[in-house]
Amino acid sequence: MISQKAKIQADACRFCWMCRHLCPVGLQTGKEVNTPRAKGLLLSMVERGTAFDRDMAEVMYECLLCDACSNDCATGFEPPVFIREGRTAAVVEELVPEKVQAVLDKIEVSGNIYGEAKPSFGTERDAEVLVYIGEVAALRAQNMAESFLRLLERAGVSYTVLKEEPASGVMLADLIGYVEEVQEAARVCSDAINRTGVKTVVVLDSYDAVFMTQQYGEWGMGLQAEVVTATSYLASLLREGKLKPGKISMAYAAYHDDSRLARSIHEFEPARELIGAMGIELEEMFQNRELAKCCGTSLAKAYMPEIVAMTARGRWEDVMRTKAKTLIVANPEVWEVMRGAVPEGMELCDLFGLLDRACS
Repeated sequence: MISQKAKIQADACRFCWMCRHLCPVGLQTGKEVNTPRAKGLLLSMVERGTAFDRDMAEVMYECLLCDACSNDCATGFEPPVFIREGRTAAVVEELVPEKVQAVLDKIEVSGNIYGEAKPSFGTERDAEVLVYIGEVAALRAQNMAESFLRLLERAGVSYTVLKEEPASGVMLADLIGYVEEVQEAARVCSDAINRTGVKTVVVLDSYDAVFMTQQYGEWGMGLQAEVVTATSYLASLLREGKLKPGKISMAYAAYHDDSRLARSIHEFEPARELIGAMGIELEEMFQNRELAKCCGTSLAKAYMPEIVAMTARGRWEDVMRTKAKTLIVANPEVWEVMRGAVPEGMELCDLFGLLDRACS
C-alpha cells in the first residue's frame, strides 16, 4: 500500500517515543493516535495484513506535516514521508474523510482551498522580479500582500505579478501526496512563471517557497529564476539601504518561526533583522527557530478547524509565558490561524504591515 521507503520509516517509528512531546496536535488533543509513533504503528499493521479503514484514514489527516518530529529525530527518520503516503492511500481506497473531500472539491472547482476567485494584485509587466502572492495571502491575508507590495514600491523595486496566478501545488500535495495530479499542478505554475522571464521570484508563503525550491526541481520542472522568501528579500533591501524604517514604539514582542521556513529552508535571521531595524526588542519563546511549535496551517484549518483552534491556542500560551504582549508573524498562514485565537490583552501584528508603517 505504501512505498518501501515509507514502510522502513513507519517500522522505525512505530515503537519509538522520541518525538511525542513535540507534536503540536498530540500535545493539544492528548490522544496517542495523534502522535507520529501511532501513525507509524497503524501503517505497519496495514503492511502486515490489517485492513486500512476509514478511521485510519482520518488519523492520517490529523497532522500538520510540520516536521517537528523529523527535526528532533536522532536517527534521521521522517514521519511525514509515511503520513503523506497514508493520505495517498486514503484517496486510492476512497476513504478520504468528508471534510477533506470538501476541500479537494473546492480545489478542483476554483484552484484553491477556499473555493473562491482570487483577486488580482496588479498587472503583468516587464520586470526582473515577480512576486508570487499565493492563495492564502490573496484570500485571507490581503493586508500582508498589500503591505509587501507597498514596501517594494518604497524601495524602488520594479516588480510584476501574475494576472492569473496558478496554485503552486503544495496544498494538493499535502492533501493527497506527491502524485501525478500534483506534479501537473506544479508544472502549470512553473511554466507560468518561467514564461515571464524574470530573474527573481519572491514568495510570500514559505509553504509555496519550499515546494517550488524542493519538489519542482526533483520533478524536473525547476524554475529558471531564483526563488527567495519575502522576509529574506526585504532584509536584503534593508542592508542595501533601500528600506529605511523608523523606530516603532512597542514593548516586548515575540516572533513566531513558521514550520517550513524554519525546518525546510532553515531561515531564522532575516525577520529578526527587520524587527530589530524598527527598534523592537524581541522576547524569544522557549521553542524558537528549528524547535518552533507549529500553530496550525491554513490547509488544516480548512478541514479540521477545531484541532487548529487548539494548536493556535497552544502557541499563544507559549507567547504568554514570555514578557511579550505582541506576537509578530511573517507568514500568511500563521496570520490566518493565529488571528482567530488572540487572547485578551495580546496583539497580533504582521511583519510587513509593521515595516510599511515604519517606512511611511
